[in-house]
Amino acid sequence: MSLSLGTTRAFWIGALASRLWHGMRDTRLRMQRAAALQRELDRMDARMLSDIGVSRAQLEFEVDGRR
Repeated sequence: MSLSLGTTRAFWIGALASRLWHGMRDTRLRMQRAAALQRELDRMDARMLSDIGVSRAQLEFEVDGRR
């Protein structure tokens, strides 16, 4: 009986560790994508932003709201 409880506990610990690892990986990837997008948008001048229908103020508001 104790063997099955130990095996079950090991399974759940492994599953929890896997979820934690994947969650950290996904968060890191999201942060990297957000930083790359921010760098790209920072390179745009006011005319380029107006061409896509966004002002610098709107852009800053959107970026700050997603952090």
